[in-house]
Amino acid sequence: MKTINIIVAFLLINISAAAQIGLAVEKNENGSSVRYAIQSGKDLDDALQNAYQSLKDEGATGMIVKMKQEEDCGHQLNKGYYVLIRCDRKQGGYFMLTYGLGVGASKSEALKKALIHLKEFDWGFEDKYGYDIIEEGKVEDLFKKEE
Repeated sequence: MKTINIIVAFLLINISAAAQIGLAVEKNENGSSVRYAIQSGKDLDDALQNAYQSLKDEGATGMIVKMKQEEDCGHQLNKGYYVLIRCDRKQGGYFMLTYGLGVGASKSEALKKALIHLKEFDWGFEDKYGYDIIEEGKVEDLFKKEE
């Protein structure tokens, strides 16, 4: 009888989930954003929860909204640049403040994606209102360092 030796090799692959970033905002009774937090996480839901918790830890008392987005905003990227923009405008006698967060391979790409994100949450936004860049940097700098 022939004996066949079969060697089974296990290949251990370390797949770490791509860290992602999320934005949460505190809104006042008029629906205007009054404070924001950007946080990283192991996935988008974790990043959004971390941003939410950050606002709570800072004493946010208004409604906190986790600013989800479609994939076209780049929040799933773990390398590149991020840009946070803010639009200040009046609507129906109220002062409105809204944010948009974008991530891309370049700052200009991140800015385009931030505009997409802002428009998803501010349906009344028009280009004539303009926006300001509030925060920008490398995505990698937002990730918590593991020790």
